[in-house]
Amino acid sequence: MREELIRVLNMVKEGTIEIDEAADLIEAFFDTKTEDIKKSKSKRKLVIKVDSAKGDKVNVKIPLGLIKIAKAMIPLGLAQQGTNMSKEQIDQIIEAIENINFDEFEGENIVDVDSEDGDVVKIYIE
Repeated sequence: MREELIRVLNMVKEGTIEIDEAADLIEAFFDTKTEDIKKSKSKRKLVIKVDSAKGDKVNVKIPLGLIKIAKAMIPLGLAQQGTNMSKEQIDQIIEAIENINFDEFEGENIVDVDSEDGDVVKIYIE
């Protein structure tokens, strides 16, 4: 957290972002951090499972809290890259991420593939 705060402050110092943009980034980061602490008890995960016909197996579990932290870091990463995206465009990306309702996918397969050659891919919320 301290590292991100220093990055934001350095971007203000270098003139990469304005003070109000820095305040928005810091506020978003702290809001997300507080939400993640409150929701960490649920421990929901995005699960990706792949079983290939050849016997290869992949089992990935990504805590949903990481997705929320990534949301707070998007503007910081874009600003550091010197993107030409406007604040409105960045806000639209963040809003789209915020509007994902993971509850509606819980217990259901988001992706469910069974290929002819026996490969199986499943993505769901656990």
